[in-house]
Amino acid sequence: MTLDGDPQPEDWPVRAHESFVNALWSLVVDEDDYNDGKPAWMEAWGCQQGHVPEPAALNRILACGVDPDDLTDVVRVMQHLVIYNACQLIDDPGLLGIGLNKERSERAEFGWELVAFRAERPTERAPLNYLHSLCNEHDPSGRSGEPRGRPIPVQLPGQPLYARLAVSHALAGDRVQALKTWRKATGTPLGEAKAAIELLLDQLRQKPESTP
Repeated sequence: MTLDGDPQPEDWPVRAHESFVNALWSLVVDEDDYNDGKPAWMEAWGCQQGHVPEPAALNRILACGVDPDDLTDVVRVMQHLVIYNACQLIDDPGLLGIGLNKERSERAEFGWELVAFRAERPTERAPLNYLHSLCNEHDPSGRSGEPRGRPIPVQLPGQPLYARLAVSHALAGDRVQALKTWRKATGTPLGEAKAAIELLLDQLRQKPESTP
């Protein structure tokens, strides 16, 4: 620690960069957060809008049988694009083709700059550059902004969506995710979930192949 009580006097701009990008990611839906087996953002969104747990449009989508996790994936991808593009806009609007005179290849008259300052020392300021290059590095999922890969639910007539998706994970060799998917939706004990998935796998193996 230095004499003036500052433990890290030189690296605070770096920490400010990371703090801002992490704050942006905190605004993106958490794909692993669930309430009663449903993505938590759906209920939170409804409460923020002052409506019932889901707005009408969301209710209509879910009523069509759409997998709530697929909605989470779509929302998360779009939110990622927004924060990434916002970082590019601050770094350089030209990265998005905004403000460029295509005929003269000239830059726009104005640009933007994000400046960090220390709460305890507001006179100390530093510009935060290259935000878009840091954005994907701080993806909480560790996938650098890429969507999660999930298999297409298998065809099992009469079975709920979570069961068909769990079987798909099992067929893909991911038994852990298969069990997580089943238990998240049903709350059943591990052994019971495993037995149920195995039963469906047996049914699928015994299913006669369709003739062309």
